[in-house]
Amino acid sequence: MVGAGLLVGDDERIVQRHVGKPHQVGLSHGRRIRRCGGGGSVASCEGGAWHAGGDLERLGRFGPWRERAPRILATLDELRADIVCLQEAWSTHGTTQADELAARLGLQAVFGRSRMPRPEPEPGPEPGPGPGPQPAADAPALGLAVLGRWPVLEYRLHRLPDGPDGPLRDRDPSMALVVTFEHPAGPLHIATACPDWQADRGGARLAQNRGLTALLTDPALDGPLPVVLAADPNARPDTPELRPLARAFVDAWDAVRPGEPGFTFTTGNGFVGSHEWFADGRIDHILARPGTPGRAVSVQAAALAGTADPAPSDHYAVVADLGW
Repeated sequence: MVGAGLLVGDDERIVQRHVGKPHQVGLSHGRRIRRCGGGGSVASCEGGAWHAGGDLERLGRFGPWRERAPRILATLDELRADIVCLQEAWSTHGTTQADELAARLGLQAVFGRSRMPRPEPEPGPEPGPGPGPQPAADAPALGLAVLGRWPVLEYRLHRLPDGPDGPLRDRDPSMALVVTFEHPAGPLHIATACPDWQADRGGARLAQNRGLTALLTDPALDGPLPVVLAADPNARPDTPELRPLARAFVDAWDAVRPGEPGFTFTTGNGFVGSHEWFADGRIDHILARPGTPGRAVSVQAAALAGTADPAPSDHYAVVADLGW
């Protein structure tokens, strides 16, 4: 069994600890972490992560998702990331997209439900007389996922605040997924999230990014390795909504490619229309902080992935190599 677990619920904090060691699929002893973003949320080396859902967002069942699925896998396989963070990943009663990708990539996976755009209905027969269409028994749910090369020690799902905008009716809460891996150098804390994306939810987005900052700067996460957030905050670098994270974390892209646009959500991608309010922006990010005061996070490289046409997702992936 590759998958480490499934988290579903509305609790403020849901914690699962493994008793004994989970199945170990692979172990890398390097000191680099790679991460790709996109709703996503990929990289290789001897440490890596891809954020798909902002990084490779819309991994879920949107548009021609069956045609996109092989391109998502091919991109991840080429990058050979050690850590992969996904947004808008799907789950059904029988499996999750994270588990299926992990099985093909030799990784372990954790999935947790979170507020996302509603999945698009599967095409079916024309409706006839009667009470109308009913939800399928195995209709997909969407959420967050983290895949990793090392054994999973613990995973936690934290509810993020909605701020002055308040919660959305009949929708899952916005969550952050934090997974701790048993890296050879010590516990490695990886987080992903996808704060609200709607233009009129700026107050919620700011509150959620503040909540992420407080969560990931908690001294309880201190240790020899950096704390890494590979996520889709749905905010450009110069916006008030990203400021709390920008003050507390190193922006991997800006550290090595200052001044370069690095658009992850762009009308150059055939899945993105000019009507999208935050099109042509860098809204997916790999952010890291030192594990303890006095230590440093070194960004060795950053790039975009999944940019070939047709793209695997409506968000390009962000990739970064981190050292410490």
